[in-house]
Amino acid sequence: SRFVTNALTLKSLGITTVDVEAVYYCKPIKRTLVFYLPIPGQTLRTVLQDQTCCDDVMKRFAAFFAELHNKGVFFRSIHLNNVIVSEDLNSLGLIDMADMKVVQGQLSLQMRKRNFKHLTRYKVDQKALLSFGLEDFMDIYFSESDLPVAQKNELTLLLKTLTGAGGQV
Repeated sequence: SRFVTNALTLKSLGITTVDVEAVYYCKPIKRTLVFYLPIPGQTLRTVLQDQTCCDDVMKRFAAFFAELHNKGVFFRSIHLNNVIVSEDLNSLGLIDMADMKVVQGQLSLQMRKRNFKHLTRYKVDQKALLSFGLEDFMDIYFSESDLPVAQKNELTLLLKTLTGAGGQV
């Protein structure tokens, strides 16, 4: 039921996600079963394997990540395999959203930091960020946010630390 609620919440915020078709309860295993239509496209991690479109897609992802934070979405399962890129490479959506929280207004700096930690959990995703450029990623992220410059510096340093690109813990 949390999956369904989160899907509806994301849709109400204008964020692309799966379309829930039906919900059933299976008594023998005491589980709720959700049938949904997937988002057409491929995972961001898969799309980034094609070197010809990496920069454009990563620019969209940086803006999308900021949009999530601006709308109060704390997506604990954020990694590049849970972001779907549309077939035309112009829009992004979220899958596997059972573990997320939406707060009123924007995410706090602390919640943003925690979400950046979730984003950099996997080495393959760290490599994608490093390949694109951390400063470029953060420039786009901050152009879509209205956070003070001091927070940009703090988040950039955190991202560098999390990806092994330097900085201090």
